[in-house]
Amino acid sequence: MSNSPEIPVAENWQTEFNKVSSVVEAEFQVEESTLINGVPTYYLKQPQETKQAFLRLLENLDKLGLIAFLRRSGDRIVLRIAPKPPVKPSNVLINWLLFFATIATTFVTGYFLSEEFVESGALPSPIVGGVAFSVAIMAVLGVHEMGHKLTADKSGIEATPPYFIPGPPPVFGIFGIGTFGAVIMQKSLPRNRDALFDVGASGPLTGFFLATITFIIGIFMSAYTWIPAGSATLPAPLLFTLVGDFVQPLGAVPPYPSSAAPGAYFLGIHLHPIAFAGWVGMIVTMLNLLPAAMLDGGHIARSLVGETARLVLTGLSIAFLFLGGFVPMALFVLFMAMYRHPGPLDDVSALSRSRKVLSVVLVAVFVLSSYIHYLVFALLRFLGW
Repeated sequence: MSNSPEIPVAENWQTEFNKVSSVVEAEFQVEESTLINGVPTYYLKQPQETKQAFLRLLENLDKLGLIAFLRRSGDRIVLRIAPKPPVKPSNVLINWLLFFATIATTFVTGYFLSEEFVESGALPSPIVGGVAFSVAIMAVLGVHEMGHKLTADKSGIEATPPYFIPGPPPVFGIFGIGTFGAVIMQKSLPRNRDALFDVGASGPLTGFFLATITFIIGIFMSAYTWIPAGSATLPAPLLFTLVGDFVQPLGAVPPYPSSAAPGAYFLGIHLHPIAFAGWVGMIVTMLNLLPAAMLDGGHIARSLVGETARLVLTGLSIAFLFLGGFVPMALFVLFMAMYRHPGPLDDVSALSRSRKVLSVVLVAVFVLSSYIHYLVFALLRFLGW
C-alpha cells in the first residue's frame, strides 16, 4: 500500500500548470517542479517553514477547486496538487432513524436494569429507570461524538452528524446495553497533524468528563447489596476505585443474610441505571483511546509517532483487548489495522508542543477510565509476586 492517499488526476493540467505553480511558489521555496503521471509535483527546498504556509496554500487552492498533499519521500519534501474531490451530502434521515432506534433499545435496557430498584422502592416505576438510563447513556455518547463533530467543523473537516448504533438489551440471557455506541464519518482529511490530534482527542475528553459526572450522580442513587462469593461483577475503572471512599451510595448497608455462612457473601454495589451509564461511558472512553487503527487513540498516535511505532501500539492494543475479554472488539481492530491510516493533508509539519503535553493528559485519562490495574494484579499473581 502507498503511504499517501490516492491522488486524483485532472484534465488539461498542462495548460493550468503554470497558474498552479505560481500559487505554490507564492508560499513555498520550490527546488523542482514537474508533472508526474499527470499530477503537479513540487520538491521543496529545506529547511523552510511549512505548517502556516501550507494552510495559506490550501485556502488559495480552495478557490480554484484544488487540494494539496505534503509528504516526505526519503530525505525530500514533496508537495502534490489535485482536484478537490466532491463531498457527497449526508442523508440525515438515517441519523434520525438510528437515533430514535437507539433511544428505544437503551430505554428497554434501563427498564430491565430498574426492576430491583422498583422492588426496593428506590424507583417508582421501571419506566422511570428506562428513561433515566436512556437519557444518561445517550448524553454520554452524544457529547463524545459532538466533541468530534464540532472540532471537525472548526478544523475545516467535512464530517457527518453522529450515527447512533442500536444494540440488544439484556434479554434472553444476552448481556447487552442497548447500543454499540456512536460514530461520525469524516469525508475529508484533516489539514495537518494538529487538526488530526484535535479531532481524535476531543471526543474522549468530553465523554470522560460527562461519564465521570454521570457515574458520581448515579452512585449516590445506587444501593449496597450482598453478592454471593464467586459471582461475576463489573470491573471498576481505576478512577472509581480511587474515589470509592468518597463516592458511595447514600443508603444504609443491608443486614448480612442470616442463613449464610461467613464469607459466603461479599458487600457490593448494585448500580443505578444512571451509574451504569457512567460505567459504560468510561469503558467507551478506554476503548476509543487505544492507540490503534482508526480509533480516536489511533488518530492521536498517528499525529504523534511514526508508522513503525504506531503498528507496535496497534499490536499492543489488540493484545490488551484479548486479555481484557473484548474479543469481538479485538477482531474488529485487527480488521481495521489491515488498512493504512491516510494521515493528514500535511504529514510533514510537526505536532504543536501544547498538544504533545495534552497527550500525557490523554494517557492519564486512558488509565483512569480503564481497569488495567486488574490486569497488572493478575499478572503479578501469575508471576508469584
